[in-house]
Amino acid sequence: MINKEHFIYYFVLITVTFVGIFLLLQKNLSLSTHLAVALMITFFYILWGILHHLINHSTTLKIVLEYVLVGAVGFLFINFLLQNVI
Repeated sequence: MINKEHFIYYFVLITVTFVGIFLLLQKNLSLSTHLAVALMITFFYILWGILHHLINHSTTLKIVLEYVLVGAVGFLFINFLLQNVI
């Protein structure tokens, strides 16, 4: 169950992610624009996660590295798909 206190965090994260995915699905955009959108989603995910932990939890180097690594893997996955599909 989602904590009511954290609902806004999840709502904004999901909304920004869905808007980014919608933009990635647009065929009329160039590859560089697609990569820029993917990079913005990645940076938003990393910053949002770190800020969320700074505000509500204890932030450690391990948590920061986890967000950076998951964001990097996600970006590489999207980059791979864009290079091979578009």
